[in-house]
Amino acid sequence: MRKIITATVLTLFFLMVYTIPLAEGYDANKPQIIWQAQKLGKSTDFHVGPNGLFYLFSGNKLAAVDAGGQKLWEAAVTGGAKTGRLIFDRHGSIFYPGSACIQEVKLNGGSGWSFAVYQGNSKDDPQLAFGPGNLLYLPLASGLYAVDTAGKYKWMMHWESNDAISTQADQGRKILACAGTTQAVYVATGVGGKENRLVAVTGNGEILWGYWLGDIKAVNLATGSDGRLYITAGPIKNANGTLWKVYAFDDKSNGSPLWSNSIKCNNMTEPTVSEHGLLYLHADDKLVALNQSDGTEAWSNLFNKVVTAPAVDEGSKRVYLGTQDNRLLAVNRQGRLDWELTLDGRVSCRPLFGPGGIVYVTTEKGSLYKIQD
Repeated sequence: MRKIITATVLTLFFLMVYTIPLAEGYDANKPQIIWQAQKLGKSTDFHVGPNGLFYLFSGNKLAAVDAGGQKLWEAAVTGGAKTGRLIFDRHGSIFYPGSACIQEVKLNGGSGWSFAVYQGNSKDDPQLAFGPGNLLYLPLASGLYAVDTAGKYKWMMHWESNDAISTQADQGRKILACAGTTQAVYVATGVGGKENRLVAVTGNGEILWGYWLGDIKAVNLATGSDGRLYITAGPIKNANGTLWKVYAFDDKSNGSPLWSNSIKCNNMTEPTVSEHGLLYLHADDKLVALNQSDGTEAWSNLFNKVVTAPAVDEGSKRVYLGTQDNRLLAVNRQGRLDWELTLDGRVSCRPLFGPGGIVYVTTEKGSLYKIQD
């Protein structure tokens, strides 16, 4: 009799355990926050270094955070009122542009060399790119400067003359964007908001070709692993309204684009190149996917209040977007929303990805999240 009672109690216990409802709101298909690191500052740039640490730029400070969300160090950086996007090399250094300068920071936070050009401070966002010969290319109003990774000056190319000595800035010249491949460095530049053109320059400072971009205000550049260059440029106003142009060039181009497309919108992000044949960009409230082969539209869909350029996880082929109302969006390869997650602040930096569906994202509240998709 005792055995029967014991067996009955165990059976009831088993049924109770396995029929208790999951916590309210739990969904195994929704993302789970693994950890949240706080008080890291409002990030303006966010990267993972070759050593696996996360590097967050906030104002004039650079912070390093480990894979567990612990801040290892924070270092003040120099370079003037504005600093640009971080660049990493494979030998243990970080480079960033300031007002007419390049500054090196070691991966452990130690300061390195500094290269400065003595000209008036520019109001343009500083630009810097790796390019041919593994050189650093700094485009300024006075010309394009090439510097090696040890901080040694190599050459300078003036935009409008053969004078490679003068560092005087061209009156009214603006630098809109810069990107590099192993074959060329590309700079979008213009004078007085007009005469904007894209210039392709060799590793020896010779102009390969130029392409007229027209009277525009903004240019965004992105390069693919195949050496292609993708461009968004605008806005352009005509009788049909306001539009932006999207272009593709290859590294063998003579100045003619492989293709171009016009998209009706007021604002457009920089393009995001994927390894599965699509080019992503956000135009006003639309996420647009273009075929890299010919620039035709594969699909588009509406997503409101997005402020980041798209970020692509090549493993899942999902596209991630950050919004001004504190959300992280995950969009599938057909352009449909899979999920959204509300965080503690505006998401203005592109997410980064780890193996197994891990997403890292920062917010303007100074938080860094590790999320399991």
